[in-house]
Amino acid sequence: MKDWFYTRDENSDNITIIFKPYSMYALLAVLLVIMAVSFVPALAAFEPYANFLLPIAALIVLARIILMHKVNREIQQAMKADKVTISGGKLSKSRPLTFIITKHEESTPS
Repeated sequence: MKDWFYTRDENSDNITIIFKPYSMYALLAVLLVIMAVSFVPALAAFEPYANFLLPIAALIVLARIILMHKVNREIQQAMKADKVTISGGKLSKSRPLTFIITKHEESTPS
């Protein structure tokens, strides 16, 4: 299930965390359907189905919070220590949001 939200790869030099956009796509699709059914009069007959979709949207958000808590905390600690490089975008499939956390302090020659 976590593979649907992110991947985490670790080697001796760094930790790479990639947030996958699929849960965000699902959340946006569910919210878009709810909005369409709520605001388009021609779709008013489908409004009972929108009531079914709202808990699904809440479950997606809750799953993201619970399943990504540990990795989000790891990223926050790396940010405080200034050991993280961020690239990509949260909704991009070709360049997903990527965090590279360096494990060791780079030493500068004197």
